[in-house]
Amino acid sequence: MSTMPSRQPKRKDAIRTRAALLAAATECFARQGYEATNIRAVCAKAGANLGAVSHYFGNKERLYREALVLAHRELVAREPVPQMGAGDSPRRALRNWVRYLLRIFLLRRAAHPYAGRLIAWELRDPTPALDDLIAEVLGPVRQALNQIVAAALGDADEPELRARCANFVHGICVFHDQNRELLQRFGHPVPDREEELVVLADTIVEFAMAGIKRLRTQPSATSPRRRKTTRSRPSRG
Repeated sequence: MSTMPSRQPKRKDAIRTRAALLAAATECFARQGYEATNIRAVCAKAGANLGAVSHYFGNKERLYREALVLAHRELVAREPVPQMGAGDSPRRALRNWVRYLLRIFLLRRAAHPYAGRLIAWELRDPTPALDDLIAEVLGPVRQALNQIVAAALGDADEPELRARCANFVHGICVFHDQNRELLQRFGHPVPDREEELVVLADTIVEFAMAGIKRLRTQPSATSPRRRKTTRSRPSRG
């Protein structure tokens, strides 16, 4: 009785080859950026033939997309994105969210061998992969912030004001990630330990909540529309 040869070894080889290509490409993209990375060099580094990228990923663009998205998914997926839960106060929810994002930016991405450089290249010269990164990884994180800010604004909540408040909170977190050297030279290095991160996060939250409270009491003052002014008529004398 004849037996069919097992396909398991070939399948394992394919998985290994694909993983080797992705690892090699991630390193090359992080070091050189998308444009300067050569597929021939990626295949050589992975020990694969030149047609392997086309076979496993389709093309260079799809390979890059997977490298960028996977690196950041690894950072985000280590713990659930904090949400505005039933019974939560906006302050507590915002504190949880800011701590979560700072852990990603200041601790995890700093420790990741390639994620920081990948996003730096991408933001310097954006590709369509940035849209995929937002849709699959960063978008849900931002949506959670939007919901928290909406709850903090209460009756004053409306889309434009909500977006500007969320941009402010998000922007402060990003600032500490992208300006490490500047802050170091100012004498205020960014945290590299959890206990220091908590102090920074709580400061950001108190600052943000005070601003949101102010906007809640005077929402009309935040309108970007130009107010109509009435000029006083000269007196007739």
